[in-house]
Amino acid sequence: MSALKTSKSESVDAQGQPDGWKPMAGFVRDVGSQGRTQLVVSAPNDFLLDIHLQLVGELQAPLGFLYRQIVDRRDPGPVGGPARDFVALELTHTIVRETLIKYSDLFHHDARCEIYVRGALGEQIVLDQDGMLFCQPADPVFEDTLLASGFIADISATIADRDYVKHWFHHRNDALEDELIANLGLVEVANRG
Repeated sequence: MSALKTSKSESVDAQGQPDGWKPMAGFVRDVGSQGRTQLVVSAPNDFLLDIHLQLVGELQAPLGFLYRQIVDRRDPGPVGGPARDFVALELTHTIVRETLIKYSDLFHHDARCEIYVRGALGEQIVLDQDGMLFCQPADPVFEDTLLASGFIADISATIADRDYVKHWFHHRNDALEDELIANLGLVEVANRG
């Protein structure tokens, strides 16, 4: 289980100090950048792992897993440099569930990465760099899961709407990232943006 308490990102004022804004447990229907319907999900930090596990549990196996390294904390390179993608295919729900739990400090508390879990029917759950979840497409099964977990079908603002956001990068997750890539057998592939 997770030992870190920070969110992947935090709303701050112009001076970089926390402004008190916290994400609420809610979702909204949206159309993604590629024209597909999706649910945009906002979750408080202490519930992010749990709802992530529940949503991934609704995907049809076998599962594909993509770890996108947005920032290499040890060698950041140029600002806005390309991300690195690492993939594993044909995974079971048990393996993905155990991976999400074991590496929660990296996935749910560190802004260096995004996680994509794809089901056999092309449906997917994305955890982005800010700590927001995206369910693609906007299937009723995802809505039912969210509603049953106390999420409301309306959010007025998400972390993406905030003027200033601080992202957290934890040095202790460097070794965890290496372990994830080795233990899950992730293979680096060309980034498709």
